[in-house]
Amino acid sequence: MNTYIFLLPLYNDWESFSILSKDINLQMKNMNKTAEILIVNDFSTQNPPVFKPLSNIKYINILNLKKNLGSQKAISIGLKYLKEKNKSMIITILDSDGEDDVSKISLMISQAEKRTETVIVSSRTKRQEIFMFKILYSIHKLLTFIFTFKWMSFGNFCSFHSSQLDKILSNDSSWLAFSSSIAKNCIIEKMEAERKKRIIGTSKISFLRLVFHSLRVNSVFFFRSFLLSLLYIFVLYLLYLKGYQWSLYLVSFIIFYNVALFLTIFFNVQKKFFSSLDYLKKN
Repeated sequence: MNTYIFLLPLYNDWESFSILSKDINLQMKNMNKTAEILIVNDFSTQNPPVFKPLSNIKYINILNLKKNLGSQKAISIGLKYLKEKNKSMIITILDSDGEDDVSKISLMISQAEKRTETVIVSSRTKRQEIFMFKILYSIHKLLTFIFTFKWMSFGNFCSFHSSQLDKILSNDSSWLAFSSSIAKNCIIEKMEAERKKRIIGTSKISFLRLVFHSLRVNSVFFFRSFLLSLLYIFVLYLLYLKGYQWSLYLVSFIIFYNVALFLTIFFNVQKKFFSSLDYLKKN
């Protein structure tokens, strides 16, 4: 018998989560199942509210972090916590702001139960962000594909059987970017879903945060990126010898990009992944 777990990283989105939890409850009610919600509180500056009982949510458990680590590390810690439970679970990860399409939950969970050897991911179709963000996000996906040969059209929103935890956490990739971790370590199955608007407030993502996120996603595949970069530099050098001076600008960009990936890995201190449960506050 599977236990149904929803894992959500959360930073000051308590009001949005209160509404989102009712939507999750409705989905579970329609499936005639009960679930548990595990929130990884990423050192929020706001206190959580008192949650009202929900018919198909057995309880809401909050893991409090000792410092703000960001959503990716919060998810990684939450997964490590669940792995220690050592029981059969269908785990669904989604953001706490309501941007993930909750109406897809029943289908994703159903597929995760049937396809226990895969991770069911939500491949984003329409997005609700401003035009400039859409352009930047498209550039991010294109760069990722060029340097990794991975088309990363999905984020955190996914469902999978707990048997996949060993693969996901088999290395420290989830400490950098959860989406890259499952793309690297697991068999994924994509399911299209629209990216919704935040329930309350505006998106916290900024240009700088998007850049850092893109670097984290790609740094998981650093070795592949480095080898492809050597190939690209060789081709560009041949073009330079033929008189194409502009190729030097691309070579400079590739070198700069790889240095940025290396620094991303260096400053994220990957060794902390192995003792990441120490970031949990004791109740």
